[in-house]
Amino acid sequence: MNKLLVILTLITASLTSVAQDIEFISTAPDVVAEGEQFRLVFKLNSRPKSINPPTFDNFYILAGPSTSSSSSIQIVNGQMTQTYEYTYTYILEATKEGKYTIPPAIAKVNNKEYESNSLTIEVVKGSSGSYSAQNQSQSQSQTPSQQKAEGSDKSSEVFVSIDFDKTNVYRGEPILATISIYTRQGISGFEDVKFPSFTGFWSQEVETANEVHFQRVNIDGRIYNMGVLKKYLLFPQRSGDISIEPFEIVVLTQEKSGRTQSIFDDFFGTYKTIKQRLVSKPKTIKVKDLPSAAPASFTGAVGNYNLEASLDKAQVKTNEAVNLKIRVAGSGNLRLLDTPKFDFPAGFEVFDTKVLDRINTTKQGATGSKTFDIVAIPRAPGDFDLGVVEFSYFNPLQNKYVTLKSKPLTLFVDSDGSEASNVPMAGFGREDIRFIGQDIRFIKTDKYIPQKSIAFLISGIKYKLIIIVLLGLSIAAYWWIQRRRSLMSNIALVRTRKAKRVSKQRLKIALQFLKANNAEQFHDELLRALWGYISDKLSIPVANLSSDTARVTLLERGVNTIDIEEFLRIVSICEYARYAPKGEQSQMANLYDSSIELISKLEAVLNSK
Repeated sequence: MNKLLVILTLITASLTSVAQDIEFISTAPDVVAEGEQFRLVFKLNSRPKSINPPTFDNFYILAGPSTSSSSSIQIVNGQMTQTYEYTYTYILEATKEGKYTIPPAIAKVNNKEYESNSLTIEVVKGSSGSYSAQNQSQSQSQTPSQQKAEGSDKSSEVFVSIDFDKTNVYRGEPILATISIYTRQGISGFEDVKFPSFTGFWSQEVETANEVHFQRVNIDGRIYNMGVLKKYLLFPQRSGDISIEPFEIVVLTQEKSGRTQSIFDDFFGTYKTIKQRLVSKPKTIKVKDLPSAAPASFTGAVGNYNLEASLDKAQVKTNEAVNLKIRVAGSGNLRLLDTPKFDFPAGFEVFDTKVLDRINTTKQGATGSKTFDIVAIPRAPGDFDLGVVEFSYFNPLQNKYVTLKSKPLTLFVDSDGSEASNVPMAGFGREDIRFIGQDIRFIKTDKYIPQKSIAFLISGIKYKLIIIVLLGLSIAAYWWIQRRRSLMSNIALVRTRKAKRVSKQRLKIALQFLKANNAEQFHDELLRALWGYISDKLSIPVANLSSDTARVTLLERGVNTIDIEEFLRIVSICEYARYAPKGEQSQMANLYDSSIELISKLEAVLNSK
C-alpha cells in the first residue's frame, strides 16, 4: 500500500511538472569593465533533458557550467503542487571594450525546445576594481537605464541627482521626477534626508520599494551602482521657468584605512565610516502655457482621455430621482479634473455631484478613471432632450485640444398626479409661476391693517394683575420647596410622619398571609409592623427596642397603661406563635384586628404630643 502511494505521488508530481508553464531565464550584469569577472546564470523551472549554451564571443569562460537544483512540494486543500529550479552558472571575463549581445540558450524539456532571453552587456574601458565580485549579486538581476546623469562628476565616487523624463512641458502635463544616488563605494546608511518641496507643482509620490536596490549603470565610461530613493509625479500649476530645489542627504560610506596594527588587519582589512553631505545640482523645468482658443467645455484636463455618459433610467415620474453618470478614463492629471459642464433644463432640481476616483499613480503617470454622479429630480412632466455631455482636454503629444461628446441623452417624465390643477407653466407673472404642490405662497400686497399690539395689553391693568399673581405663586412655591427640604433633612421627623403608612403596608402583607393561612409568615410580618411602628414613631433604633424600653417610652409619651399592655400582649403572642404549632385562622384574624385598632389608638395619642 505504501509503495502504491509513493508511485501515485511521483506520477502526480510528474504530471504537475509537465502541466506547469516552462520558464527559461538568463541573467547577467548589464555593464562590466574590461578584464572584470562576472556571472552568467541560466534558470529553468523544469528538469531538462539537455541544454545547449550560446556562444560567448568576446568573453572568456573562466568556469562553468556549475549546476544546482532544488524542489519543493506543497499540498493545499488536498491538491499537491511541486516546483523545480535548475541553475546553470558560468564565470566569464570581459576581454574587449564594446557592447555585445549573448544569444539565447536552448533547453529541451519533454521533447520540446525552449529558448532563454538574450542579453546585452556593455564592456567599458578599464578595471572596475571593487565591482568585480562584491557588487554583482545586487545588480545581476536588474535592468539598468544606461544614461548619463546630468551634472555627474567623473572624479566623484558618490553623488545624487534629480532626473526628469522631460524638462519642456505644458502646464498640467505630468512629469516623472526620479531622485537617485550613484556610488562606487560601499554605503552603510543615510542621515538627514531633505527632499525638495517642488514649489509650483502639484506633486504625488509614486510607490517605490522600501529598500534601495542598486543596479549597474555606465556614467561617462565609469561603472556606478545606481539606486532609486524616491519617485514623484509632478503637475506644473503655472507657466514659465520653474526652479527645482536641490535634494540633500548625508551618506555613510565605508573606506579602508591605510593604517594597520597587526597581521590580521593586513588580511581582513580595517574600515572606517565617513559621513558625506551630498547635494543635487539645480534643475529648471520649462513650462509652456496652454494654447489659446480653448473649447468652452475645457476645464483644465491635460493628457489622453475617453468619455462615457448615461442615465440610469430612460423614463421616470415627476419628483423621482434620476442619476447621470459621467465617466472620464485615461491618463494625465486625472486627480485635478473638475466636473464636466452640463446644464439640465428648467424644472429640474439638481443636487451636489458625487465623485468616485479609481486612479493609480505609476511611473507612467496617473491612470484610471474618475466618475461624476449627478442626481436630478424633474418637477414637471414632459419629453426632455437633454443633449450631449461635452468634455475637452489638451493632448500634449498631439499639441492640440480634443473635444469628446457622449451619445444624446433623452428622458421621458410622466406625471405622478401630485401637480395641482392651478399649476400653470413657468413665467414672470403671478399666474405664470409654477408651483411645486402648495409650498410656494405669494406675498400679499393688500393694505395691511394692524391688530391690537402687545404694548396695549402690557399697559393695561390685566397685565399687572397677571404679574402680581405669578409673583405670588412663585413665592409660595419657593417657600413650599424650602420647607420640604427642611423636613426631608430631619430623618427622625420623616420616619415619624411615615410610621403609620409603613405599618399599614406591612399589615397589608400580613393580611395576605392570613388569607393564605400561613401562620408563621403572618405572625412574623405582624410583629414587624408593630415593632417598626414603635421604632419609627418614637425614633428608637430597632436594635435598642425591648419590652421594657417600649413600656417606659410609651408611658413618658402619655399612652395609657391598658394600651401599653395590649401592645406587649400582641407582641408576646406573635413571638410565641412563630415557634408554636399552627394556630387557627380565627385567632389570627382577631389578632390582626386588635393590631389595627391598637395602632390607631397609639397614633391618636402620639400625634397629640
